[in-house]
Amino acid sequence: LTKSKFHFLLHIPAYIRRFGPPILFSTECFESFNHVFRLSCVHSNHQALSHDSCNVFAYNDILKHIATGGF
Repeated sequence: LTKSKFHFLLHIPAYIRRFGPPILFSTECFESFNHVFRLSCVHSNHQALSHDSCNVFAYNDILKHIATGGF
């Protein structure tokens, strides 16, 4: 059982009226990815965070490509 964000709970009545029972409503998987972005900015000067994050993700993608033999 995961706890939903309070703001999201405010919208559930409208979603129930529109789509039916709230089965599998979860934002946790997307919000947990913010942790990955924060970790990519650890060695940043915090002047161009999106640029630094993109460089980290590109570098990691290159390493993954090389480590898997180009697949």
